Amino acid sequence: MLTVVPELVGLPVRVAQDVALDARLLAVDQAPAPSRTAAGVVTEQNPPAGSCLRPGSRVRIWAKEPDDGDGNGGRGGLRLPTGPITVTPSGCK
Repeated sequence: MLTVVPELVGLPVRVAQDVALDARLLAVDQAPAPSRTAAGVVTEQNPPAGSCLRPGSRVRIWAKEPDDGDGNGGRGGLRLPTGPITVTPSGCK
């Protein structure tokens, strides 16, 4: 049985990791070293949303610290998710 990869781009890293876990997947931050990206927003993921993977597979995510507009690269808080994300499986069996 396969599971559908959810859309993680645009979510705070910790929320994206929870969403991936709910889909029985593991979202792995691809930052080169532990950094402040744990408080950042996912900017890219691989494989893309809608792909089918075996439960327990890894989804690589890249994130950047949110920018609060002061030119210091962020630290102004996180963008809150607007609600649950519904992913309709298509073609996974």
